[in-house]
Amino acid sequence: MTIKPFSMNDLQKCCELFIRTFNGEPWYEHWTTETAYARLLEVAENKRFFGYTLWDNKELTGAILCYLKTFHNGPEMFIEEMLISPDYQRKGYGMLLMDEVEKYAAENEIKNITLLTGKNKPSFDFFKKCGYEHLEFLALMHKRKLSA
Repeated sequence: MTIKPFSMNDLQKCCELFIRTFNGEPWYEHWTTETAYARLLEVAENKRFFGYTLWDNKELTGAILCYLKTFHNGPEMFIEEMLISPDYQRKGYGMLLMDEVEKYAAENEIKNITLLTGKNKPSFDFFKKCGYEHLEFLALMHKRKLSA
């Protein structure tokens, strides 16, 4: 396995991986090539974006897409997307990508790393295993516009 810094040349392969990752179990989302590309392009065009890709020879098997935000005590890293090919999940490869972003955080004196994940998804337990805390005092708020 090889970890490389994300390149815009990786975007199309990341879209394909995004669809394979999130259209199947346990997420069962409905991403198309167009929506996945738009989503990942929005993330990658962030002024303070960075990310890493994970390769098994010439096959993209994972990616982690992050950006920096200003916080009161210094820069904060936000992990926007993490993708691991379904065939490579639960084999330690996600931990390799997490280690890489935590190394980046340590080298750049980033004091906080945050992310969002579903409490009922396997990713919740994965991030807890990585040492991340579930912050009970925060709430993700959402309002769906039902009609015009």
